[in-house]
Amino acid sequence: MVSGKVQQAGYRDRVVGIGKNLALSGYAENLSDSRVKIVAEGDEEVLEQLTAAINIKNTLINVENLESSDWEATGEFSGFYKLVNEGETDERLDTAADLLKELIGATNNGFSTLNNTMTAGFNKLALGQDKMLDKQDRMLEKQDSMLEKQDLMLEKQDTSINILEKVHGDTSQIKTTLSRIEVDVKDTRYSLSSNIEEKHQKLENEIA
Repeated sequence: MVSGKVQQAGYRDRVVGIGKNLALSGYAENLSDSRVKIVAEGDEEVLEQLTAAINIKNTLINVENLESSDWEATGEFSGFYKLVNEGETDERLDTAADLLKELIGATNNGFSTLNNTMTAGFNKLALGQDKMLDKQDRMLEKQDSMLEKQDLMLEKQDTSINILEKVHGDTSQIKTTLSRIEVDVKDTRYSLSSNIEEKHQKLENEIA
């Protein structure tokens, strides 16, 4: 006898599946007191494996207590099956329900896969957009750098023009100074020439 959350939770189906896998014979039946009755025939060692395997605890099924007793095998069971009482679905409907559950699970997995694919696609698209924005930022940085270099070149050009203008002014001043010196030299030469000629004439007069 098994007690706990074991009815309307798919527990008998699990027990039947385990019994068939272990090549046992018997049945699993719901009782009116919410317990499940399990009758199984087979080797003692295999029956111990069954007892351990049917102690199930998960989201739907929660076995709280297992009571077992031994008796002589009758050999009346040809396989392991679920005993259906009045008002319960038979095994064929349970099989259909299981198939429906599998279909729902596969559909959910499909939608989950599709959702994951779409999410990955959107993430990839966003990543591509981020890369494009990064490239645009780098291009703007390069453009700013080029503008700064252009400004420096214009400043150097202005400085060069100022230097040339200053040199031109200095050149004009030098030319003026040279012109004055030239005039002074001419005046000095003329004065010296006149003085020498005067002295030479005076000397000739004294000799005569």
